Amino acid sequence: MVRSEISSARIAILALFPLLAYFCSWYYNGQYIPLLAGSTIILLLWGAFGLWPRIRAGFPWPRGFLPLFMLAWLVWFWLTLFWSHVPYSSWFYFWTLGSLPLAFLIGSLLQPVEAHLAWQWFWRGILLTSWVLVGIAFWEYFHGIATDQPIGNLRVQGTLLDTNSFAAWMNLIWFVLLGRFLYLEGQRSDRLLIQRLHRQAFFYLVTLLFVTFAFWATYSRGGVLAWVCTFVVALFAFRKTHGFVHSVALVLGIEIAGYLIFGYLHHYNMFGHLAPGYISSNINTVSRGLMWIATWHIFLAHPYLGTGLGSYFLFYPEYRLPAELASAGTYAHNDYIEFLAEGGLINLGFLLAFAGTLMYALYRLIFRAARLGISEESRYWALGLVLGVFAITGHALGNFIFYNLPLSILAGLFLAQAWRLYQQPEETAPILPRLGFRHFGVAQLLMVLVFVAAAWFLLLDAGVYLLFSDNAWLSSVITQPNVRAIFLMRAARFLEVARPQATQPWVYMGNAYQNLAAEAKTMPDAQRKVLLDAALQQYRKSLVGIPRQSGVYNAIGNVYSSQWQVLGLSHKEALDMALLAWRRGLAIDPSSVNLRSEIASNAFFDRGNVHGGLAFLKDGLKRPLFPEPRALLQWVIASDEWHLAHDPKAAERILIRSLHANPGFAPSIQLLREIVASTGSAKP
Repeated sequence: MVRSEISSARIAILALFPLLAYFCSWYYNGQYIPLLAGSTIILLLWGAFGLWPRIRAGFPWPRGFLPLFMLAWLVWFWLTLFWSHVPYSSWFYFWTLGSLPLAFLIGSLLQPVEAHLAWQWFWRGILLTSWVLVGIAFWEYFHGIATDQPIGNLRVQGTLLDTNSFAAWMNLIWFVLLGRFLYLEGQRSDRLLIQRLHRQAFFYLVTLLFVTFAFWATYSRGGVLAWVCTFVVALFAFRKTHGFVHSVALVLGIEIAGYLIFGYLHHYNMFGHLAPGYISSNINTVSRGLMWIATWHIFLAHPYLGTGLGSYFLFYPEYRLPAELASAGTYAHNDYIEFLAEGGLINLGFLLAFAGTLMYALYRLIFRAARLGISEESRYWALGLVLGVFAITGHALGNFIFYNLPLSILAGLFLAQAWRLYQQPEETAPILPRLGFRHFGVAQLLMVLVFVAAAWFLLLDAGVYLLFSDNAWLSSVITQPNVRAIFLMRAARFLEVARPQATQPWVYMGNAYQNLAAEAKTMPDAQRKVLLDAALQQYRKSLVGIPRQSGVYNAIGNVYSSQWQVLGLSHKEALDMALLAWRRGLAIDPSSVNLRSEIASNAFFDRGNVHGGLAFLKDGLKRPLFPEPRALLQWVIASDEWHLAHDPKAAERILIRSLHANPGFAPSIQLLREIVASTGSAKP
């Protein structure tokens, strides 16, 4: 296919679709599912549009290891859905983590001439969006100053709401900019005459400057370590550049200036913070070590195939160590050990092989460049692209990187272009005829069916989120509460059939049935029993997609404990079933004060075992508890010490210790006053 035969509209679409997919992923923080759905659907549309004529031609496959590896990696991610402990959560992380191999595969399978032309426009879009990201970082920084945030604690988070992830993002782009700048600057013969300034090189230098400022505004130690290690490799890789010393001096001057400026404003002590003594005592790094130990324990409990993609935050509360209270517990802050826990040794093996592939690519580009037979410009392009991906792969040792959708998408796209440049792949004979497909329209139809199925489920998941997780917008659309409730019930019924693994519709209907049974006091018990049985059934079905839901087990236990007469059960039978549900919930989330209190009341206090109940409650203090839940549990223990154990002195001691740690906890203050007033003891 020659250039004149390629439609400019087709090239525009091939460049625009991946750019839109990347842009839509910016604000996806692992929770706002509509952004994941939109980004993934656009990525799939790009693949369908780009590969349609390739399939019609019998689908030639590029020779080489990397496309086959990426295909195997994507298939592996898909296979893990079948044994995941939390299949519904894993579905979202399949698209998040799988976006890297998926973006690579689509980019590498495009027709070579089309891919080359589309990349030129795609890169212009990346440059534009890089300035947008820098603008967001600067706006966030100056907004923090304008709102009187303590400047020493002001760290840019970017769209991902995480400083380390944003630093990795800047690194990913920075090294590509570096490769382009060094090549273009190396084309100048006279560096002393400003009239001969290379405009493109100057533009890249200015862009490097502002990306560097955005990077230092994050104050990410992991980002700095990743940058230093990768920059050392870059120095060696680009050492033969014409005017290397002059160009590198400019770049290092920018880096040092950025460090000094933000170091002065924020009183940074980056090198001091990287010292062993500081690392061993700093709460953030200590917490990472504790998280990695807990993650290792998760792996030991599920050593073969892991717990399932994206299941870490659901398993971590059970394994969390008491001293680790600095993290939200969402990610392990080390993608390698999290891959191990979520997918076993095979999952980790794929990530290690990916890192090894990057090292091999750098080896070829640095030491075997002459054998590649590519132009110097292509080599610099490929080096910058691979170095950018290499930087975030190293950063993944200390932070969650590949779990960020924009980083995974951009890494896949960058690596696909780099592979095209340095590999210059030849294509096999069309593989569809060799696989027995003689009618290529059948293969095209299969591709359409796969796309439609994936898009259908993603759209359903987006709807589930918008209707049942973040539905404040619905109040302005449907103002009447009754009409809104009827609409949500009908939507829940539809989604239960169309997307049975989704948990929110089942929980919504379970709550609706339970509320109806509780409020309809005049309704015959037989009808109320039907509603309660339906509520229990809904709750149990919500556990299919995500079994580890302590809140659902709490709701089940509450139904049995409060409605045992309506359900036609004896009090003992209902209590046993409630305790079973509560204990299952507490096993999932040992820090739940509500579940621990329910179990203590019903399994111990109501049976006359006051000391056993207090011991059970106090055992909860040995678990990792944030200040507010800890103060609440201490208040519960003190209240039971006073009212059930009739030991006000013990209650006073507990409350005083609690108030020393959390002076503003109002329930503890009120209870202490009541005890003092009741006993007439001196006010402590």
